[in-house]
Amino acid sequence: MTSILVVGASGILAPAASALVERGAEVTGISRRRHSPAGVNGLHVDAHDLPALDAALGAARWTAAIVYEPAVTALSLPRIQAAIDGHVVLVRTSAAADPANDDEPAPASGVLLLGWVDDGASTRWHTPREVSDAALEVLADGEPRILGTVRPWEHRP
Repeated sequence: MTSILVVGASGILAPAASALVERGAEVTGISRRRHSPAGVNGLHVDAHDLPALDAALGAARWTAAIVYEPAVTALSLPRIQAAIDGHVVLVRTSAAADPANDDEPAPASGVLLLGWVDDGASTRWHTPREVSDAALEVLADGEPRILGTVRPWEHRP
């Protein structure tokens, strides 16, 4: 059976965690909240707290992971990656596309860069369902993606 770790499973990636359960995966969700979607094994820990995260993960292993980048730190992400035998999808916010940091964003393999929806008349952030669907696509093929648009920067919601 496939075992997937989802960091952000009770928030923006809740639809992804639920979809993976429906597909028959054994899903463990890390979240600070005290609830998890139905069928998700909850690890209720703040992934910013490396000692607490290390204790919660223990020696467990997973075949893949989807990680919402704001939920981790530069120290906790490598700890999570070390527990994964296969793909790790990193879901990055639009801040990673800030032109002050880079001219043109080009996400690395396994990265989902979140942009926004721009219909020409208005803009909005993506819904958890839209983010989750895109994260599951990256999990399936490892190809990096930009969800929505990240330019022009001044049009972000």
